[in-house]
Amino acid sequence: MAELAPQCISCGSSEVFFGRLCQQCYLQNHPILKQKKDLHITVCERCELLSLKGHWSNFYLVDLGKPPINTKLTKLFSQEWEFYYRPRKIQIQKMNIESDEEGDISVIIGIVDISASPDAFVPLMTISEAFKIHIEWGECSECRTRLIGSYFSKIQIRAPKEVNNEHLNIWSDEIENISQSYPQSDGKNPLFKIKYLQSGIDALFQTRAAANSVGREFAKNHGGIISVTTEFAGFDKSRSKEYPRKPVVLITLPNFNPGDIAILNHQLIQILRYNSKVEFWDFRKKLKGKLPIKSFIASEPQFLENNYEQFQLINFEQRGGLAQVMNTRTFETQYIDSTEVSDLSEGESFECISYNGRLLRRQKET
Repeated sequence: MAELAPQCISCGSSEVFFGRLCQQCYLQNHPILKQKKDLHITVCERCELLSLKGHWSNFYLVDLGKPPINTKLTKLFSQEWEFYYRPRKIQIQKMNIESDEEGDISVIIGIVDISASPDAFVPLMTISEAFKIHIEWGECSECRTRLIGSYFSKIQIRAPKEVNNEHLNIWSDEIENISQSYPQSDGKNPLFKIKYLQSGIDALFQTRAAANSVGREFAKNHGGIISVTTEFAGFDKSRSKEYPRKPVVLITLPNFNPGDIAILNHQLIQILRYNSKVEFWDFRKKLKGKLPIKSFIASEPQFLENNYEQFQLINFEQRGGLAQVMNTRTFETQYIDSTEVSDLSEGESFECISYNGRLLRRQKET
């Protein structure tokens, strides 16, 4: 006797899907979707950043409809809608953005495909469902911070030596330029404000990461020593609780300048330049040397007063390897080693510091 072909026990169809039912009848009795609802997302009215499930994302309003954000939205469907059995795949097929009477974006509507299976060994079934996502306008934390004038982290640049407005302007411009290399997620400069102080500047930043990166680069350029600390941020009066302390990147600049002369390890030197290392001229060896700036400071160099005076080369002596020079202020003349001014011609002027009977000539920063 021939074996009868399986039939759907509900409609008699010969295409049995699962549980002795065809796929259409199975979905009628065991639907994939139990309950759906409208979703809500918040958009910052200033920068149009999107908030998904109460958290500000890295996506903006212009990203709607693009594959990266579609993955985030389909995750919302799987989390917010109720299912009889968990979907294996959710994919947005169509999405339209609608505006209200005033032209503001108010809602997103579209179609989403949902694929699921009641059993691991049963082929997937796919259904299509309409969805609606309401747009609510708000203000992201970064824009709110800019609006109320707050900040998240600070760079403090302090100089032990006397500074003037020219120094402050140069440092401020450099901080501004460096910070542009570390934009926020919306592409904006993380630098919020720069304050001028008598001993340096304070640069206020919207993010801790930007303050750390900008601070390290500035310190490297100027031979600054970095220390990271925190500062008191005040109290939340509504909760009688202290706000989290704000991080501070303190940069202490050296107390010397290029051209300064010092005694370092019993040797007379002149600083030529510095960043992470100090480059100097050794007057005795007539050679350049280098030291890491921390090692240089730890050696406790004794700086001489920078009382440079103007001298003029009178002539080179034929014997003895000497040169006659004159102080252009006092008109006093003296003899020095001719190699000290071998690059000059008779009549040319140069600057020197008098130290223990020696003339220490200012070296060029080459």
